[in-house]
Amino acid sequence: MNKTFMILSIFISILFLCCFLLGCERIGQITTPETTPTIKIGIIQPSGYYTSFTKGAQLAHLQINNNEGILGMDIEILIRDNQGSRQVPNAQESVQIAETLIQQENVLAILGTIFSNNSIQVAPIVQQLGRPMISGSAGNDVTAAGDFIFLVVPPTSVQGGAAAKFAYDTSELSAKTTATIFQAESAYTETLVQAYEDKFKELGGKIVASETYQIGDKRFDTQLTKNHSASPDVLYIAGVLPDVLFVAAQAREMGIEATFLGPGSWDERQKLFSILDNNDPLDGSYFATNFNPDLEYAENFVKAYEKTFNEQPDSTAASGYDAMSILANAIEKTQTLNPNAIKDEIANTANYQGASIISHYDVKRHPVKNVIINKIENEKVNFHKVIGP
Repeated sequence: MNKTFMILSIFISILFLCCFLLGCERIGQITTPETTPTIKIGIIQPSGYYTSFTKGAQLAHLQINNNEGILGMDIEILIRDNQGSRQVPNAQESVQIAETLIQQENVLAILGTIFSNNSIQVAPIVQQLGRPMISGSAGNDVTAAGDFIFLVVPPTSVQGGAAAKFAYDTSELSAKTTATIFQAESAYTETLVQAYEDKFKELGGKIVASETYQIGDKRFDTQLTKNHSASPDVLYIAGVLPDVLFVAAQAREMGIEATFLGPGSWDERQKLFSILDNNDPLDGSYFATNFNPDLEYAENFVKAYEKTFNEQPDSTAASGYDAMSILANAIEKTQTLNPNAIKDEIANTANYQGASIISHYDVKRHPVKNVIINKIENEKVNFHKVIGP
């Protein structure tokens, strides 16, 4: 009897243990949430420059996710800083970030980088790893790495040429002479100024001085003395903020009366009027970019951006928004997450309208779009003119 009882007890214990284990397994199945797959997009963004690029991309990402995502999945963005404590973003770190995002995080695409020097280094790696990259920089050579690489802003050849046309136009600045001062060792400024000078000379104008400076310089006495002696009608200043603001202020202090003209790199709205103690030197200046918040077709983007971030968008914000939107459109149209199919669809983009308008992509994967001339007046950036592609 005791033996029978022991056997029965053992049987009951085993049965209880099995039920307990099965129950735990079932509880685990019930309480462990399913992981919803997402579409991962990497953003390479310097922490100290043009941070509105990421904000623009975030806005597009939020709108897409709030509208049921793409292919039944949400977009997940992975933002990586390529500057840290450095004065400028580092190209080698940008390359490492891109490799990690693709090989370890398995992102579908890369948005960025911002500086052309960085984009030119990152592009061959992204091309080799077979992921679409839509760069926020404008350097002509960024897309030379291959067919996975795209710009979202007009290339420097277009921006520089448009600025020269505007400067020489008798109905606009009517300049016969121009001088340039620009940041050295920058793929962006060097190709930009070359295009500006070439077009200005082609139109019949004369380059009377061309000087360079190093990023972060605070004084420009030597360069501006040469510019002052040349008495140009227009001074074209190509660089990043705050450098160009110091150039403008010192030029006026030295008595240079030329009209100041610049590229899209001036349009960092959160810095433009917050660095100089007196912004009068900027009054009457112009810069050529690809966006102005007063343009009618940008109204929906501008309202959404201001509501989300409580600030007015600049051209860099528009570029981030358009980059994310163009990528999302390509995924939606292909109905696949195949990078090859997506990059082909990006190349086929036509009549896109978002924060800006893109007619199409040319054979170099540069967007064909208008250049917008903005004018600075009384600490405001006002729309002035559209120059067609």
